[in-house]
Amino acid sequence: MNRNFMIAAALAATASLCWAGNWVLGRAIRADVPPFGLTFWRWALAAVILLPFGWSRLRADWAVVRAHLPLVAGMALLSAAMFQSMTYIGLHSTEAINALLVSATMPVFIVIIAFVVLRERVTARQAVGIGVSFCGVAFIIARGDPGRLLDLHFNVGDAWILAALVVWGLYSVLLKFKPAGLSAVGLTFFIAVMGAGFILPLHLWEVARGLTVPLTAAGIGSVLYTGIFASVVALLSYNAAVARIGPSRSVFFLHLMPVFGAGLAVVFLGERLEAFHLIGFPIALGGVLFATSSPPAVARG
Repeated sequence: MNRNFMIAAALAATASLCWAGNWVLGRAIRADVPPFGLTFWRWALAAVILLPFGWSRLRADWAVVRAHLPLVAGMALLSAAMFQSMTYIGLHSTEAINALLVSATMPVFIVIIAFVVLRERVTARQAVGIGVSFCGVAFIIARGDPGRLLDLHFNVGDAWILAALVVWGLYSVLLKFKPAGLSAVGLTFFIAVMGAGFILPLHLWEVARGLTVPLTAAGIGSVLYTGIFASVVALLSYNAAVARIGPSRSVFFLHLMPVFGAGLAVVFLGERLEAFHLIGFPIALGGVLFATSSPPAVARG
């Protein structure tokens, strides 16, 4: 594995860890924090955080964004507005175990969309990697009992999660068309600003119905975590990974989200680390590494 791949792998894994925390948090605060309000304030906070870092290039980046406004606006609509709010809506009515299982199918959507839009070939190695990684994730979610998967009941929340994954697949493909000359910080900043703008009408609709983000530890903490880690850190990391190795390879690392989610549940929700975690994690990780790494060169005599 070359240095570029190792850096991209670390970046994509970091994004997966941050987003896994976002999903665990989204389920935990579902009764206290409305989905559109959380989505709006997380991106508003992200924009404020990013502004000082991108200030020196803001004018140059804006010129690039203005020349490619439909593309950047599409990225913001898909990633910041639609995907995040759809995820929170889904977590309102589905159990975490179901959502994590559905999220494990994300690489499939991105590989398929990348094939349709970019004509990126799906290799046998990628197909095998998807299967192996999915088995590891399913083993963890089933808590070591494959029969448990047959007892899962899918509901409207799972449909929201599934639709959100399709939206993210479209966003990942759009990243391949990122305008030249647009900095990573600048792209993330304008996605945050536009995303907050897109979701603002729905947030105001929630406010009119009396649904606001509470000024409590849960409300403020959720905005801080999602604004800093699930937005700024995760999106910068993921965008940088895609720039290095492309969407169809970066996305395999998102397969680690359910695995990280299980670990976070152990740390923050008091759940125990079980044998199925220790068995499933290496399987999932092995599938990711197999699918994304280049096959060894064959010596020719």
